[in-house]
Amino acid sequence: MKRRLTRTALPVACVLALVSTQALTSATTATARDRVPKPEAVIGWVPCADYKLATYEQIADYYRKLDKASDRMKLVEIGRTSEGRPQLMAIVSSEKNLKEENLRRYRETSVRLSQGDTLPEKEARALAKSGKAIAWVDFGIHSTEVAGHQTAPQFAYDLVTSETPEARAIRDNVITLLVPNVNPDGGTKVAEWYRKNLGGPYQDAGYPELYQKYAGHDNNRDWYMFNLQETQNVGRQLFHEWIPQVMHNVHQTAVFPARISIPPYEDPLNPNIHPQVVRGVNLVGDAMGQRLEREDKGGALARQSYDIWWNGGARTAPYYHNQIGILTETAHASATPRYYDPATFPKTFADGTSTSEPSVFYPSPWKGGEWHLSQSCDYIKTASWAMLRVASDDREALLNGVAKMARDGGQNGKGTTYVIPADQADYPTATKLVDKLRWNNIRVEKAVDSFTVGNRTYPAGSYLVREAQPYRAAVLDLLNPQKYPDRRLYPGGPLEPPYDITGYTLSFQMGVTVDKLDQNVRTRTVDVDWPSVPKGVVAGAPKYAYALDPRVNDSSAAVNALLAAGEKIARSTGEVTTRTGKLPAGTFLVTARAGTEKRVTDLANQLGLSIAAVDAKPATVTALAAPRIGLYDGFNNYDEGWTRLILDQFGFGYQKLTNAAVRAGNLRATFDTIVLPDATYNSMRNGRAAGSLPPEYTGGMTDAGVANLKAFVEAGGTVVTLNRAAQLPIQAFDVPVRDVTAGVEETKLNIPGSVLNLNVDASDPVGAGFGSTASAFVADGPAFEVEEGAQGVTVAATWPKTDLLKSGFLLGEDVIGGKAAVVTAKVGEGQVVMIGFKPQHRAQSHGTYRLLFNAMYLGGQD
Repeated sequence: MKRRLTRTALPVACVLALVSTQALTSATTATARDRVPKPEAVIGWVPCADYKLATYEQIADYYRKLDKASDRMKLVEIGRTSEGRPQLMAIVSSEKNLKEENLRRYRETSVRLSQGDTLPEKEARALAKSGKAIAWVDFGIHSTEVAGHQTAPQFAYDLVTSETPEARAIRDNVITLLVPNVNPDGGTKVAEWYRKNLGGPYQDAGYPELYQKYAGHDNNRDWYMFNLQETQNVGRQLFHEWIPQVMHNVHQTAVFPARISIPPYEDPLNPNIHPQVVRGVNLVGDAMGQRLEREDKGGALARQSYDIWWNGGARTAPYYHNQIGILTETAHASATPRYYDPATFPKTFADGTSTSEPSVFYPSPWKGGEWHLSQSCDYIKTASWAMLRVASDDREALLNGVAKMARDGGQNGKGTTYVIPADQADYPTATKLVDKLRWNNIRVEKAVDSFTVGNRTYPAGSYLVREAQPYRAAVLDLLNPQKYPDRRLYPGGPLEPPYDITGYTLSFQMGVTVDKLDQNVRTRTVDVDWPSVPKGVVAGAPKYAYALDPRVNDSSAAVNALLAAGEKIARSTGEVTTRTGKLPAGTFLVTARAGTEKRVTDLANQLGLSIAAVDAKPATVTALAAPRIGLYDGFNNYDEGWTRLILDQFGFGYQKLTNAAVRAGNLRATFDTIVLPDATYNSMRNGRAAGSLPPEYTGGMTDAGVANLKAFVEAGGTVVTLNRAAQLPIQAFDVPVRDVTAGVEETKLNIPGSVLNLNVDASDPVGAGFGSTASAFVADGPAFEVEEGAQGVTVAATWPKTDLLKSGFLLGEDVIGGKAAVVTAKVGEGQVVMIGFKPQHRAQSHGTYRLLFNAMYLGGQD
């Protein structure tokens, strides 16, 4: 019996046909690649060339041309920037994957698996098997870190056109989302500034102003708040539309003298993050380090500086959404080449590891020498390719992993419900908290009827957040206190510095009551997509005035709009009786006149306010005019930018007050209130050194300007200082107040960004609208002690003597406990209000906004 051949020989004609087909395919590929423009053909030079920076418009133009020339890329606009530029995202994959029906299916698969807490495991595995990994690479979040956004054109070109087996596999297995610039406005500003000063004395001086309209370099601190337009644009893709399994957030400030900082990161680890995420971060970091070494790119450093604790950054917020977030920091944030002399290198890193000898997490120390922007760009490309290789090789495992993390979240969180009551005083701000939770894609429900749990009845309209959900980590982290570990370099020594803040509980910062109930509350609810503004109510036509509740932040927005419309407004100095009950001291009273009812009703509906009728004038009221506000801007002050954002959001009119204007004097003719954002006395007085920037950006307000500020207050003006800015009046205005934290060593006092309990005197005009306690975000601010027997000084808020810490870490309760936190001091005919923390911290601390608002209104009160 003859055996059947296991391999059949092809006829010669078939062989020839196959060869011809392969040749034709290669020719077609080559022709297609030839049609794709190289970046230099559009921009005018090879990206990352010395002394060259492309603007965002040039890079966007290249992305559009690349999209038009290749069916391996699909370009979409994800929104507009704060200054109106279109923000782009490229989707890169194989031609087959990018077909509309396939792309939609892969996106839906990613979302279903990421949110698959109730998805049967068998179905999840089938989806993972047929799905594609979604990977994310973004550039340019920090505009002065130029290598990222300058790398974006070349990286896109390489990913689209490369025909290596690795590149083909990545395009087949991965859908890569590329954001060429997270902050397009700043990308253009920094490029234009560099070009303008190229060859001159300020070539490498750095952009002198905020390159993001409100946040500047602090724009990477908004990723659970979504205050900024750019954060919303990107967050919508990261946490709602695509939910990638891995993401690379590109930065350029490596721990010197390393050439790139990569994972694994430092401890501490936030315990809310799923272990799979941490293992994934380490896996990708190791892959990056290995690839860099294989390509002879030494100087990669891990386990230094960057930890895995704080939420709210572009690479950290994904952790709480079961995503592997990668931060890399390359070296040399400049287009100007430079020689680095190894003799000037520090001997060790912060933890004592040698900068010159090999170690486990720095096995190939950089030896110094010349460095170019192109080298930084090459490191970024290598790290990004390494991440994409992991995504390609582990495609199915990554997809299965997110499904498991979602199931774990649904299982581990059972039996716990967070309720946001609808009957709290500032319900509009509670609704804003819900909006933040929804931006984080946290599931929220709204009660249709009232319901009772124990002895507490919650009204209809209350919100419920069940801990059992895919992003349980985000729920835990935003609605519970943080307990940062006491980490010291040695026993009794200073606190090992955290990478960022240690306590940031969102409900505390926003001043919103959230009840954590140890049960799965059962009541009739509807799912919340985006929360609507509460229903506005105007309770009748008053005989005297409409009353706006001073406990509600948005009452100030309504007041500002009414003042701008010419309405007559006063504030009560005591309790006010309305037709619907009593309101506390500080109530805003809008005189009822022709046309007032419509304005008040429109604002009640727009802002969700409950406005009451008052029929009799209270015994004592104070007339309120719109204060003419000057917001001090000493250039590139993040705190000034965030303050400006809040003033814009709440409709406060203001002018920027520059150093030149302060030096010019006659401030009382223009302003009623001047706000000094967080800054030291020396930085305000001295500014930037002469010769470091063009003259218009150097020098501070000088001693003459300080004297002008004092004259402003003595003539009846109001100065409001935030956090460290209190140093100015304490040192220069002769106020009978001292800062008890001045000169205290950090081994005895360290508050590295935490939420503390605060006692408030609501009878003080600055404390109007508060209860007896509040939560305040604090980061090494002053605490005040009033001199015994001092006249003309009032205290609106004090730190409790004990039990100060609410979230984060605190060392020094004995230093600030019982001391004043908010002080008003008379100076001549005016006053200085010193708030010993940032009540408007990063536009997050809604719960203490009213301290700032009340202080500013003092300038408009008679």
